[in-house]
Amino acid sequence: MNRRSLIERLDDACLRARARGLPIAVLFLDLDHFKLINDSFGHQAGDACLRAIIEPIQSELRQSDVIGRYGGEEFVVVLSGADAAAALPIAQRIRERIANVRVAESGMSISFTCSIGVAASDMLGVWGEKLVNRADAAVYAAKRAGRNQVRMADFGFVVPTDAASKA
Repeated sequence: MNRRSLIERLDDACLRARARGLPIAVLFLDLDHFKLINDSFGHQAGDACLRAIIEPIQSELRQSDVIGRYGGEEFVVVLSGADAAAALPIAQRIRERIANVRVAESGMSISFTCSIGVAASDMLGVWGEKLVNRADAAVYAAKRAGRNQVRMADFGFVVPTDAASKA
């Protein structure tokens, strides 16, 4: 799904969730050091990596959830009816699955990781693209903190969710 279709589906999901008194969560995934993959192995290898992450993501989703490419190496997942407590372990499992992906390209094995930002309406009181914006800010915090981790957005601040930050 492209960005425009994704936002339309997000808006529809938000309308349904609000009408039913349910939360909604958004995951913002960004592949770590993706430019390096393209520069080192070529754009065909980069495209293969983008295709390779879809199945690991979808394996953690329900039929009611939506995934779409937001831009470049960025993907957004809409978790209908999910609160922050439900979204966080899903994001962690997706991150782990992607870290285990290996793409064979031109006799090479390419591995990579992703950073994920999580934003949920029950914690933030925002909906639609505001959730995407908060999840995007959280993914940037994950990247600044070292990549290959999940960060939860919270009231304009970003709360670390990895074990290292709790030590």
